[in-house]
Amino acid sequence: MPRGLNLVLAIILGLSALATGVIAWHANVLAGHATEEFTLSTQAVNDANSLSQEAERAVSGERDLFIAYRAALDTGAIAQANAIHAMMSRSTQQAVDWWQAQPPARRPLSPFVSANPQWDAPGTVVAAETAVRSADILAAEAHDALAQSHTLEFFAALLAVAFLAGGLSGVFESHGARVALIITSAIVLAFCITGAALLW
Repeated sequence: MPRGLNLVLAIILGLSALATGVIAWHANVLAGHATEEFTLSTQAVNDANSLSQEAERAVSGERDLFIAYRAALDTGAIAQANAIHAMMSRSTQQAVDWWQAQPPARRPLSPFVSANPQWDAPGTVVAAETAVRSADILAAEAHDALAQSHTLEFFAALLAVAFLAGGLSGVFESHGARVALIITSAIVLAFCITGAALLW
């Protein structure tokens, strides 16, 4: 094979080897990030479930206190009603006070309604919703990283075509066949490097 073609082939094969290593390395890094993000997403979902259960317990407890408070008021046990009122959380106390201040004709059946500006969902509900959103974001990022990793692995595998075509170029006697195989190697190399660069 002419010396010029040998030099071109050596450069193409060297670059192919280098690109294969770098692309495979980056694919492994992305796969590692995907695994980490999937783990964090699962943990965030678990945290959200725990927070939701805690919030449900808190809301249920506050509603039970309100029912006992109403029962004490209805029976005229003012001291008992005041004691129960004192056991409520600050936000529940404000919600109940707003509810009591409403005219009977417009008063909701419960202070735990969206129309009550003083009733805020417990902070654990907000924290649970935040954890769910975080889990969704992490899962989406993990899927993206995994998809990029698979694409890069495909490019790394495709570079085998560049090696194969380059290796076969020395087998043929025809100068045209050798040039065609070297060009094929160069095209595959350029395609893989460009694709990897776009995904980097």
